[in-house]
Amino acid sequence: MSSGFRWPVREGVSLASTAVSGGRASTPLTAAPEPLTESLQQEWERLADDLTAPCFLRPGWIGAWARAFSQRPVWLVCVRRHGEVAGLLPFIERWGARRSPTNWHSPMFGFLARDSEARSALAETLFEHTRAVDLSFLDRGDPSLEACLRLSRASHRQVLVWTLVRSPYVDISGGDWSCFCSALPPKVRKELRRARRRLDEQGAVEVEFRDGSGDLEALLTEGFSVEGSGWKEQRGTAITSDPRTKQFYADVARWGASRGELVLAFLRLDGRPIAFDLCLESGGAVYPLKGGFDPAFRRYGPGVLLTYESLRRAFERRLASYELLGDSDPYKLVWARTVRERVKFQAFDVGSPAGALRWVAGAVHRLAWAHGRPLVHSARARVAQRRPAARRQ
Repeated sequence: MSSGFRWPVREGVSLASTAVSGGRASTPLTAAPEPLTESLQQEWERLADDLTAPCFLRPGWIGAWARAFSQRPVWLVCVRRHGEVAGLLPFIERWGARRSPTNWHSPMFGFLARDSEARSALAETLFEHTRAVDLSFLDRGDPSLEACLRLSRASHRQVLVWTLVRSPYVDISGGDWSCFCSALPPKVRKELRRARRRLDEQGAVEVEFRDGSGDLEALLTEGFSVEGSGWKEQRGTAITSDPRTKQFYADVARWGASRGELVLAFLRLDGRPIAFDLCLESGGAVYPLKGGFDPAFRRYGPGVLLTYESLRRAFERRLASYELLGDSDPYKLVWARTVRERVKFQAFDVGSPAGALRWVAGAVHRLAWAHGRPLVHSARARVAQRRPAARRQ
């Protein structure tokens, strides 16, 4: 298998062989980085399936990320119990710190562990022989975060934990579409009806959900063109603005299509795409990873209309949630009132000058983020108040 990973190999480390839990000796574990073989990839997938892990913790996603964004080797800590995989954790070494293979294209990160013992073993191996640990986009309630905090306290490390994003989501489980629509603010419902009526006056409107089978590359070309139009292209945030970003999302789309989890959502006017979302549908959740609309049709709110239809589809399919991802932007809060808090965890060994300097730099970064983020949200809110809800994107 060609994954784009480079896998260093070290000797296995025996862990927890003498630990006691509930009055009984715990099962011996071994943890070590292992090269990614076809067999290990299958074990990783089986573990993720057993744990109903999100797509972002699976080898296909991490592999696509590594090929596009990682200039350093990606290591995989593998915890085994009697030879069977009990936990997995990918990470990269950068500037003397061990970091999660994540960036702002990563909705979430976390450990894959069958139980608390395996989770502790993963954390222990991660903290070995390093001055700093830096994990981004952990869920605030993730047990792996608590495992890292416990180990940090035991090893007398300085810790920083701060919120990166609060990602809104719609809880669909057991919900009814008509009830959801009725709960939307009257102004929003009015604007949606008005926008759709005005768009219908322009020509034949079609909403299309494709799985990429048969014509994936043509659909991606079409979708990326819509996503990159307008302000995203001007600000350099479009998929096509950076070859690495384009490669990443194309690889993710191919991987998702191979698993039957890709959803390419289009809003078309007389056959022309005017809004697009690249989504993964995995584990009962819909994840719209990237999307955009043609600015020539901004007055009709094409992005909001497409989200409305995507939500309707999710309710009809009786999925568990629609994850809006990113931060709690005002246009997302039209649909959702609940959020998932994703945090950055950093632990520093301050017993050396280098470790202490890293801790100071991390604290300064956190302080700058804490003061700058509210200003950004305030500016976004002021902009959102100046335009109707159905025109936001």
